[in-house]
Amino acid sequence: MIYKLKKFSKDMSHGLKQEYKETKDILKHIKNREYKKATEQVGDIGKMTFLSTLWVLPGGGVLSGVLVKYFKKIRPSAFREDEK
Repeated sequence: MIYKLKKFSKDMSHGLKQEYKETKDILKHIKNREYKKATEQVGDIGKMTFLSTLWVLPGGGVLSGVLVKYFKKIRPSAFREDEK
């Protein structure tokens, strides 16, 4: 159990660092006319915001867990295992 918790914590930390780094690069992508990359990152920010606000609702932790399990595309790109 402790091993799973440590692995989860490490994965979350890595994903959040990756998202932060990509978010800082949005202006560079726009400046270089790489609009597709900038749009994907803005979409990832929206996904993070949506999943974060679910936690405020009663039962939101369970609901977000179910959504993430059955709808893999709802995860931000840094948290998807299929792309790694």
